[in-house]
Amino acid sequence: MIDVDLDQAAEALTPPKTKLASKGIKSVHSRVTNIRQYFLPQYRQITFDEMRRLLLQEVFQTTDLTTIPTYTMSEEDWLQVEQIAQNKFTDPDFIMGTKRDDDFFHGNHFDGLGTVEISFSVDDGIVTHARIFGDFNQANGHLKVIEDKLIGTPFKKDNLEEAFRTTNLSANIGPISAAEMADLMLNPNFQEVN
Repeated sequence: MIDVDLDQAAEALTPPKTKLASKGIKSVHSRVTNIRQYFLPQYRQITFDEMRRLLLQEVFQTTDLTTIPTYTMSEEDWLQVEQIAQNKFTDPDFIMGTKRDDDFFHGNHFDGLGTVEISFSVDDGIVTHARIFGDFNQANGHLKVIEDKLIGTPFKKDNLEEAFRTTNLSANIGPISAAEMADLMLNPNFQEVN
């Protein structure tokens, strides 16, 4: 970021309070900045286009931008992009995620792993829905396997631990135990409040 409105950036970047607290950070605003203030004096008034040119020259080790390989998109390319955008990226579920009004939303930051959050519902003592989110180590893990295993599980420590134990947490989330995941769901201290 060179000249971003930091107040708007802080509003747009809303990590869980538990993640900020685990890092000893009071607010997002205290962790984002514009880099212009760190430029050498001769670059402090540089435009974005000039910055782009300098970056390209450095990355491609050239002073002649015309030597950089480029691809010019055809009209057909642009039509395909537009079709993809219309089909996928305008879908409200893609933009905001499928909205589900769960009974609970718990989250916690785990050292060496990242933030794990779980949205879930319980009806008559049975988990009826679960959705896992976070910025944990295994970004490509199969969270649906875990979520599906939780559905129908009694909302009790031993039952939740058993469900988590059979879902390969290390491959799907990272270094977290079944007991820690069960505690994340059961412990009201992990409840996220807006």
